[in-house]
Amino acid sequence: MPLVSRDEIKEGYVNTFGVPHDELPPETNRMVTDLFFRLVQEHLKVGVSTIIEAAFQHPVWEYRMTHLLELADVRIVLCTTEAGMAAQRSIQRGLEHPDREFYHGDNRVVHYKRTGEILAPADYEEPRFDLPTISVSTDREYTPHLHEVVRLLRSSDP
Repeated sequence: MPLVSRDEIKEGYVNTFGVPHDELPPETNRMVTDLFFRLVQEHLKVGVSTIIEAAFQHPVWEYRMTHLLELADVRIVLCTTEAGMAAQRSIQRGLEHPDREFYHGDNRVVHYKRTGEILAPADYEEPRFDLPTISVSTDREYTPHLHEVVRLLRSSDP
């Protein structure tokens, strides 16, 4: 199935302008998010099953979920990990992919390089809808394993 990734769309947008995230207009994130949802809706309007990936807070999803529900049988895969692990992974991603700061303006790695301190992750308000939802722990190995997630998503009642 095709994947529509909010972060990849953002990187394409930033790449077009060739300037760091912090130098783009203040409405950039809103514009990219709107484009993300328009692309998803276009896939769904023509009947293309689609995986969409974004770590939006509940209010961002809530505003747009009605439109998605009109077009698709929505299922949510919610990946979770404990806060300390999330903070460490954020730093690791930034160190392994130095362009991340350029594209996303995440100052977490800059702070770490300057101070050696890993900042706690910001609070996250996970999506909460009365929809089939599969919670996947990513603390170590995925639990349940991905093949089980796929099986559950393909079933009529996950």
